[in-house]
Amino acid sequence: MSGLMHELLRSLDLQPTIDTVQRNSRLDFAQYALLRETADAKLYHLMGRIRHKVEQHPMDNLLVEQDLNELQQSCVRMSHLLQSSCLALRRLQLDVQDQRLAREALESQIAFMQACLRRSLASFDESA
Repeated sequence: MSGLMHELLRSLDLQPTIDTVQRNSRLDFAQYALLRETADAKLYHLMGRIRHKVEQHPMDNLLVEQDLNELQQSCVRMSHLLQSSCLALRRLQLDVQDQRLAREALESQIAFMQACLRRSLASFDESA
């Protein structure tokens, strides 16, 4: 993808799409793809800024960039696992009670990740 496209994507405001997701509304394919591409562009931009940041400890910058890259790869992997798990569960033709249990189990995993994010981001506020 071109640098101009990355710049355009990273400048997009994702809040309306995030709000849609948090209201438990389903994104169509175009919205879903745009969310993924924009999220990646924003993360790549952050990694570039870290890479070019002049610090006393350049190895720290490299380690942070590597962690962010692994996070992005893990997010892609997690989304694939969620999709394949849902497809597998659908093929099992679960009864309503087990469907509810499956939904609760999967949503609990995502809630755990969101809680981790909120706790981790709180350190930004504490360090300011």
